[in-house]
Amino acid sequence: MNKSPTGLLEKIRFWVAAGELSETAGEQAALWLTDPRFADSMDEIAHLIRTGNLNELEDAFRVKIEFGTGGIRGAMGPGPNRINLRTVGEAAQGIARYVLKSGADAPSRGVVIAHDTRNNSQGFANEAAAVLAGNGIRASIFESCRSSPELSFAVRSTNAVAGVVISASHNPPGDNGIKVYWSDGGQVVAPHDRNIMAEVNAVSAIKRLDFKHAVDQGLVRILDPAVDTRYHRHLAGLTLRPERRIRVVYSPLHGVGLTSILPALEILGYRDLHVVPSQAKPDGDFPTVPDGIANPEDPRALAAAVREAAGSGADMVIASDPDADRLGCAVPDSGSGWNAPLEDLALNGNQIGAVLCHYILEQKKGRRELPRGGIVAKTIVTTDLTSLIARAFGATVVDELLVGFKHIGRLIADLPPAAEFLFGAEESHGYLTGTFTRDKDAAVAAVLLCECAATLKARGRTLRDYLDEIYVEYGYFREIQRSVLRTGAQGSRDTVHIMESLRSHPPQQIGGCDLVEIIDRRTGQALNPSTGSIRTIEGLKGDVVAFTFTPAGHTRVTARPSGTEPKIKYYVSAASVDNPHLCGPGLEETKEEIDRLAVRILEGMVGEAESRISGANS
Repeated sequence: MNKSPTGLLEKIRFWVAAGELSETAGEQAALWLTDPRFADSMDEIAHLIRTGNLNELEDAFRVKIEFGTGGIRGAMGPGPNRINLRTVGEAAQGIARYVLKSGADAPSRGVVIAHDTRNNSQGFANEAAAVLAGNGIRASIFESCRSSPELSFAVRSTNAVAGVVISASHNPPGDNGIKVYWSDGGQVVAPHDRNIMAEVNAVSAIKRLDFKHAVDQGLVRILDPAVDTRYHRHLAGLTLRPERRIRVVYSPLHGVGLTSILPALEILGYRDLHVVPSQAKPDGDFPTVPDGIANPEDPRALAAAVREAAGSGADMVIASDPDADRLGCAVPDSGSGWNAPLEDLALNGNQIGAVLCHYILEQKKGRRELPRGGIVAKTIVTTDLTSLIARAFGATVVDELLVGFKHIGRLIADLPPAAEFLFGAEESHGYLTGTFTRDKDAAVAAVLLCECAATLKARGRTLRDYLDEIYVEYGYFREIQRSVLRTGAQGSRDTVHIMESLRSHPPQQIGGCDLVEIIDRRTGQALNPSTGSIRTIEGLKGDVVAFTFTPAGHTRVTARPSGTEPKIKYYVSAASVDNPHLCGPGLEETKEEIDRLAVRILEGMVGEAESRISGANS
């Protein structure tokens, strides 16, 4: 198109003069419209101007997308606040600058690059490789889409300095992003995260080499397929039992799971595997998933797999997200089989974590392979049921980790040689055992969850039976959550105001329940509202506030703002072990009472937070 189409720049200037578009957004939109560096975006920008999409122009051009502690993630499109070839190139340039400072051998050790099945992911991966090559750094790239955890494995397997994954995990189809890993195979943490952020923010020019020329010069190479073979063998090596007779329906939700989960299960001898045909093909639009949200945390994402299971008489359903680091699971209802509502069929992330933790420790104990003081780790918003199980088996529990599996990866990297990592979990369907990868891995979870279900089936039991047995022994736990999203600049201000208000003027009750303690992880302190006493708490500091209702603290609600969106997540945990007055004569009665308590706390917490905004704006 013409560099300066008639009338487009005039429209921008008119909107700025009229106060309908900020001066910064106008300047950047005009620059991107006319500068040859952004030629691939010009048609899209022209369309936004011609259609008068001022909201998109303002949001896309007013600010620069922030490279956070783990990378960048957001909507694709033109502009400095979107994921596109330019912003991906700038991120890659910053990563390259930091890699070059990490040692004389860094260019030859290089960086491994993987990408998922999202739209433009392969192009962004190639651009990152071209920029690394332009800086003299060897880039090793998979020949096609691969999972994030396999990238983590490949970094360590090839002795690379760092790794890059092009993915937006389970975000909507219009999003994409970059995750950065360091030489230990874990997502970057301090000091690497902030140092890379500083380098990215300092980028003014991008050095790149044409991708094909980089391949010819050996600065970009395709990874040896032997990496896949080694990874799959490590996955298969996690097996603890020989049972394999179980019918499983699996959906990759149009993502990369067929490159990790299916090979591992086939190596182990599972023969009754059924991949959902409509969701097997990689497709970044995720067309068969409700609202395009390929997130196994949402029971709706399992709908097609459940229909397949009902038709084939399957014993269980498993599904992975686009980059195959999260695993969802559904099992038939004991009464109505696969005809029950989806939310009743699906196990939540905490339930899967408890089952996996118990199964792994139980089997290792039976095999006399359970080390004294082995490590079980979880994040602060993950069920305490996992902690109770681990301690009962004599494990050392680390449960003060901030949200994000990178903290579990860092824990593994920092363990002394004599310590053995047994299991790690986060409530958002992330699990890990073994240390050959240092990120949550849907394939790891699938291998052990299918094995657990097959072992139970051989004994006439189900995963649901197993979970109920865990509840009877350790107590019933119910975890629910809600994310409250706000829009625009005011939404960001409201989010900050809510968190500050909850800290400075904490409530005395939530949902009619008195508070026992208020834990502020930003200050590292816990306040007893009745006595005014303050104690110091363990763990990293972060923007998290938790309100506990019992001395044991298993019943609580935690507020945590998102690091990428103007929203606050509220996590509720309610447990029978510290609410004995709510325990019924049987497990089902106890479940009903604890479930009601969890809902009451959640509604009370959301209402309390909203009142802080209505009061401030009145």
